[in-house]
Amino acid sequence: MPDWLDAWRAGRTPWDAGKSPPALRSLVARDLVPAGRVFVPGCGSGYDLATLAREDREVVGLDLSELARASFERTRSALPGTVRYEVGDFFTFDDGRPFDFVWDYTFFCALDPSQRDAWATVMKRLLLPGATLATLIFPYEEPISDREGPPWPINTGLVRRTLGDAFELLEAAEVDESHPGREGREVLALWQARA
Repeated sequence: MPDWLDAWRAGRTPWDAGKSPPALRSLVARDLVPAGRVFVPGCGSGYDLATLAREDREVVGLDLSELARASFERTRSALPGTVRYEVGDFFTFDDGRPFDFVWDYTFFCALDPSQRDAWATVMKRLLLPGATLATLIFPYEEPISDREGPPWPINTGLVRRTLGDAFELLEAAEVDESHPGREGREVLALWQARA
């Protein structure tokens, strides 16, 4: 299991692409991110928090690293709406109220496979019934190889099995545009939390 805090301290953050992925910017442009409460686990330097910020949203980011939060605070300008960056453990995180939308990119794939069922349990707890979980599935492989992670190779079927009956798949499609080096290895899947 990687030491994520040590990676931040040593400046070993190859997952940090310097901006939000085109898939998230497209979701926002297509107005597929609702108003209300939005959550981003493993938000790193917080680019996605800024992309999601809007007057009618409360955006909450979570990461393990104070250094990641400091990076976000150094580069952040005034953002619309309410944006909070929390430092803590995803598996014990409780913000007091559920969310209308969750954005997961390079979080699920970074977890040790033994943590996947716990991830699904937390997602069910964090989302309102009818709310949307957006997963930008990376690195997408069909079939999944035995390559060790992180990032662990994943695909839509694996995420579906992990989520079980708690979520319904609304749509899944390969994205048109990705960060350089990730082309053809990302699939955007939208899931609806069941009551």
